[in-house]
Amino acid sequence: MTSRERVLQAIAHKPTDRAPADYGAHPSVTDGLMRKLGVADYEELLKALGVDMRRVHFDYGQPDTGPDADGYWRNLWGAKYRKNDPGDGRPTTLAPFTEETSLAEVHSHHWPDPGVLDYTQVRGQCEKVHDTYATFGAPWSPFFHEVGWLIGQENFMVWMHTKPEVAHAIIQHVVDYEVEATRRFLEAADGLLDIAYFGNDFGTQRGLVVSPGMWNEFFRKPLKRYFQVSHEHGCKVMKHSCGGVRDIIPALIEDGVDILDPIQVAAQGMDLAGLVRDFGGDLCFHGGVDTQRTLPFGTTEDVRAEVRSYLEITKGRGGYILCGSQEFIEDIPLENILAMYDENRKSIRGGGGALQ
Repeated sequence: MTSRERVLQAIAHKPTDRAPADYGAHPSVTDGLMRKLGVADYEELLKALGVDMRRVHFDYGQPDTGPDADGYWRNLWGAKYRKNDPGDGRPTTLAPFTEETSLAEVHSHHWPDPGVLDYTQVRGQCEKVHDTYATFGAPWSPFFHEVGWLIGQENFMVWMHTKPEVAHAIIQHVVDYEVEATRRFLEAADGLLDIAYFGNDFGTQRGLVVSPGMWNEFFRKPLKRYFQVSHEHGCKVMKHSCGGVRDIIPALIEDGVDILDPIQVAAQGMDLAGLVRDFGGDLCFHGGVDTQRTLPFGTTEDVRAEVRSYLEITKGRGGYILCGSQEFIEDIPLENILAMYDENRKSIRGGGGALQ
């Protein structure tokens, strides 16, 4: 079974020879693992760990412009900032919209054009790995956060109540840009991308950032636009959200999400066994090996036991891709990361040599 076959089988809820695996870490962790294993580069590290997925990268940002006569630079969304404070009493950052902004002013704002982005490198990235590995990627598109960065997160929360039409309009324009960039990205991939992967963090350790009702009103329909364009191009959809998002999982399934990432198991309602029990027939889970407790503070045997428990939960049914519940950071012993991947490789009959 090739890596690509393994991933696609798991997404289709079919048995695999072992759980497919993915990898995400801070650069210093990756550098440490490469030194420890004596591998030459990142690709060799992924092979050594038995990682079955390869990410196709794409920069959907645009260069900031400026400075203008007052020393302000402008980012692609229209927010202005000064790199240095000249001491003239003016603010160092200026949001393009204020409490006085009208709906007409939002629509007439200079929004970015996705047509100027360079999509020429997408197919080449896919071609290098597609026959062997499952390819995933897309414009990351965390519009929930981008709108908050654009107008201020507190303003965003307030305006959803006091200026809902303006909040909806700003969301619409940000999403218009990102969905069109996604469409062009997928066209450039030309059928060689298996999984479209999108951001946004709607969860905290104890539940959603906003109420399910507010999430449904402001974010559900925009999200579905990303999912629809992905399915139109033959891709499965992997949705990233940290935290406790159990309350919106049924809606995500209904709207077209195939894979949920990163399964922050320490958050409320996100234990893998319960998720598989309640949603495992419809959703594949990506992640889950606990980066808050087990990986940083447990022994290698604790890590192996957690991996074995996840493999047992999903044994014979697929629907699981092994990865951390967040990216690996510097507080995690390298031995624990290696134990995680080694235990998964051992689950294949005849397993192969141990990672050290």
